[in-house]
Amino acid sequence: MYLFVSFFIAACSGSGGNDADKIPVKEIKEKVNSNSVVIETMEASGNIAFDSPEQSGQGWIEVRIKKPDSVFVKIDGPFGISIAQALITRTDFIYYNVQENKAITGPTTDINIGAVLRIKVTFDELLSGFSGGFLLNNEPNDSNYAESENGFYTISTPEGSGSMKYFIDPVLYTVYRYNKLDKNKKTIVEVNYNNYFEELASGKRFYFPANIRINNPEKKQSVWVDYLNKNFNKTDLKFTVKIPKSAKIINW
Repeated sequence: MYLFVSFFIAACSGSGGNDADKIPVKEIKEKVNSNSVVIETMEASGNIAFDSPEQSGQGWIEVRIKKPDSVFVKIDGPFGISIAQALITRTDFIYYNVQENKAITGPTTDINIGAVLRIKVTFDELLSGFSGGFLLNNEPNDSNYAESENGFYTISTPEGSGSMKYFIDPVLYTVYRYNKLDKNKKTIVEVNYNNYFEELASGKRFYFPANIRINNPEKKQSVWVDYLNKNFNKTDLKFTVKIPKSAKIINW
């Protein structure tokens, strides 16, 4: 069950280009960010599948996002059997494990999210992972030209003791791939975004990925998400985790 949630949330967000093209990192970040800021709310659902040496399976995922402070996730297994629900805000979270009839609540910290979902991520990484939209912060060396690799612009940013490496489509300026690296530049998590479609919300056009794949190379674990239904910038989204009275509640 944890695989459904944890490796999808590991995430935080194509085509080819000319390696000879030169463009400052700052300009690339601005174009990536301009695509992401269009999404204010998001409601999406689709198929989710996972594979690992221990187990494999598939189900249905529903995601609702309200920027900048709310993420709701519901995952159902075969035959519509509910598996888990989670509502995470910038201040606190509720996680309900349906199979164990157990709910956990507490403040939203990297440590708490990691303990519940089995992977340590920030709240902003949750937003990026589900929506495929990134807000890349400015850095002192952004005036330098971006590097290129296999036809994509590449941008590396520090993250804790390691780093993050983004592969940017030079045409759409969307994130094609994202690698989280440790201090030895070994990939901890790799996330691929594919099948970007042009969408329209609030009178503005932007690009959104229909397919997401998350890999943990060391543990040989993979998760695939295919969004089939998408709706953006609705004002009446509901963010409620239904916890029965019989559930065991743990407060952190």
